[in-house]
Amino acid sequence: MFKPGIEVFFDQLSTQKFRVAAVTNFTGRNRQGRHLVNLIAAHPSLQLVRIFTPEHGFTSDAPDGEHVADSHHAELEVPVVSLYGDLKKPNPEMLTDLDLLIYDIQDVGVRFYTYISTLRNIMEAAGESKKPLWILDRPDILGGIEVEGPMLAPEFTSFVGHLPIPVRYGMTPGELAQWWNETASLNVDLKIWKCHEYVCSNSSPVPDFPWFKPSPGMPDTATAQFYPGTCLFEGTQLSEGRGTDAPFRTLGAPWVDARTWAEELRQHLPEEIEISTCTFVPTFSKFANETCHGIKLATKLPIVKNAFLTGIAAIYSFIKTHPGKIEFSGRPNLKYPFIDYLAGTDGIRKGLVNLDKPELIVRKNRDGVDDFNNSRQNFLLYPRD
Repeated sequence: MFKPGIEVFFDQLSTQKFRVAAVTNFTGRNRQGRHLVNLIAAHPSLQLVRIFTPEHGFTSDAPDGEHVADSHHAELEVPVVSLYGDLKKPNPEMLTDLDLLIYDIQDVGVRFYTYISTLRNIMEAAGESKKPLWILDRPDILGGIEVEGPMLAPEFTSFVGHLPIPVRYGMTPGELAQWWNETASLNVDLKIWKCHEYVCSNSSPVPDFPWFKPSPGMPDTATAQFYPGTCLFEGTQLSEGRGTDAPFRTLGAPWVDARTWAEELRQHLPEEIEISTCTFVPTFSKFANETCHGIKLATKLPIVKNAFLTGIAAIYSFIKTHPGKIEFSGRPNLKYPFIDYLAGTDGIRKGLVNLDKPELIVRKNRDGVDDFNNSRQNFLLYPRD
């Protein structure tokens, strides 16, 4: 039976005593829903000293991009330190009273989903402080096989692009950590608690295990399948359907001509992608509580192999059917439009403005992806089906 790293860890934990900080959020749970921090606190060999949390906070419900304040776990009487506020990396003083850092967060396998930015910072802090880091591994719910999207160009480095990898990198958190430890010569004392009986697969990517929502905009794995491409809509003035039952699959605005957009997009979608027109009301972010018109994406297959291309095609088709309407929005303190930071390059935006065909845009922005794909093979921990 499949077991995530958290269950393997507690099955095999020795009697050696450790003072521990947990790096986790709502997703750090076993099959029964018991949380990592409660399991640590109840174990005679472990002393929970503090909790570090990424974007969206310990309960994974803070809105996208909103700074999260430090807090306190009342039940366990330990501090909860936010790594998505004024601080994004633990300072050395926060690690001096620890023997061990334990990381357990369900990720979605996409570069701009910021939990891997927190993972990078935790790794660097652990290496600098000479503290062991144990990662309780979890599946790549995008299948762990496909690699998509541009590499991150250095000038677009940010917290939504903190590792030099493609948008969709095809690795579990443990595999990615091993790759970065070696690539960046961090020399972290790193141990990966592998998932038990796990195979990366395009046919059955999600093991028989409960889905614990990692953020407000990621309610299910169906959303995650489209996220590598449709998250690019965050860099436009169009709604990505936040607060609907299908965020990142529901796209539009109050003034959109949905039928014309959908007809154009159908010509550019991979066969496995279904499209329909829709009316929706976002409950937060862009056009909150306003009636929007747009499109809804779906698939009957377990994996969307061309998710990045799908997102590019959706923006391309909107630009083609709504001339002069697209706006590539910026964000405070960022030099370039936000879509460039998500894509990791300005080549995607420039190709869209030029109305290059989606397949050409993707092909022209693949420099370095094949080299990365080859290099990651040395760090894969699970069979690929």
